[in-house]
Amino acid sequence: MTTTNNGPVVWILNHYAGSRIHGMEYRHYYLARHFRRMGLRPVIVCASFHHLQTKRPEALRAEVDGIPYVWIKTCRYEGNGLGRVVNMAGYSLRLAWKRLKELPQPDVVIASSPHPFAALNGRRFARKYKAKFIFEVRDLWPLSVQELGGYTSRHPFIRLMARTERFAYEHCDVTVSLCPGAREYMVAHGLDENKFVHIPNGFDLEGAQRNVDDLPETHAGVIASLKREGKLIVLYSGNHGIANALEHVVAAAGLLKDEPGVHFLLVGQGPEKPALEESARRAGLQNVTFLPPVTRAQMPALTREADLGYIGLQKKDLFKYGVSPNKLFEYMAAGLPVVFAIDTPYDKVAEARCGFSIPAEAPQALADIVKRIRQMPRDRLAEMGDRGRQYVRRMHTYEVLARQYVSLF
Repeated sequence: MTTTNNGPVVWILNHYAGSRIHGMEYRHYYLARHFRRMGLRPVIVCASFHHLQTKRPEALRAEVDGIPYVWIKTCRYEGNGLGRVVNMAGYSLRLAWKRLKELPQPDVVIASSPHPFAALNGRRFARKYKAKFIFEVRDLWPLSVQELGGYTSRHPFIRLMARTERFAYEHCDVTVSLCPGAREYMVAHGLDENKFVHIPNGFDLEGAQRNVDDLPETHAGVIASLKREGKLIVLYSGNHGIANALEHVVAAAGLLKDEPGVHFLLVGQGPEKPALEESARRAGLQNVTFLPPVTRAQMPALTREADLGYIGLQKKDLFKYGVSPNKLFEYMAAGLPVVFAIDTPYDKVAEARCGFSIPAEAPQALADIVKRIRQMPRDRLAEMGDRGRQYVRRMHTYEVLARQYVSLF
């Protein structure tokens, strides 16, 4: 690997990359910060518009905390229809024609999915500059799209993604998977098993301790009222989408509507939120509250006020390969015991002994475990929370993950 006086140059191609300023998602922002501390020179190339952003970039080039960002101009869209497909295609096609001559030449190119089209440009840039090509898989597309979106393997878009996925596996130097059990799947789709590396999501423990903002007045007021009433606060914070299966949380709240000491707090946004709110309203539920999302800097203030963190997903075969959700590590880092409602053999909560694992899509199981937790001594819950915090510190800080990544360069 060639180097410059300031260390190797790493290009990160991620359609959905965010930052401290622009919002989700944060994985490559945090990795890039640690790359810089280790003497590397990261550059992030992402889309000017995507549905995870909380703030649009004001220009197509800028620096965020010393990290150069290049935003490829893409169209706006809503939902998961044709507009999103056009947005994905626009990012990939425009990036293919970009020369990016103003950037330092890369020694390493990381092309990050979910959609595998990023790999085409990753491979092209890596060949052009004789750089190492790392294909990072955050979601197993097209498998995720088929299972969660209902598409068949014969759909033209799925076929195109499948061919691109195989191309990426066959031509990369390394594939980094966030899912610990994905090796078998990837090998069956063209990957040399010796190229497989698992590097999960993580948590910015340092930033969570240093950069903490107060909660919005609405959130603070709701939580203060619940605490005065002595409620056990069960927190879900994140996307309100189909895959998150939050209708089962609302159903569990219905089963517990006569249980005075429990309250579910759902914080975030997403396409399913209006339907969830309407369902709770029709059922006359007083023990569930929906609140808008909070900023990254406000998240520590939110998690420290809760008693339990909840995370769940739909019951899908897809998750047999494992999951690596950011919100799980947020809960654990905050010392929250976690209720884990995902059917997967890779259960971080059980591994860390920091909470309770229940079946996916099981409102009665959720209601039963919450009632049981309500009766538990608080010091036992605190011990669980501390085990989760220590687990994140050992295994899932971005400093630890960045070192794992750099060992591949």
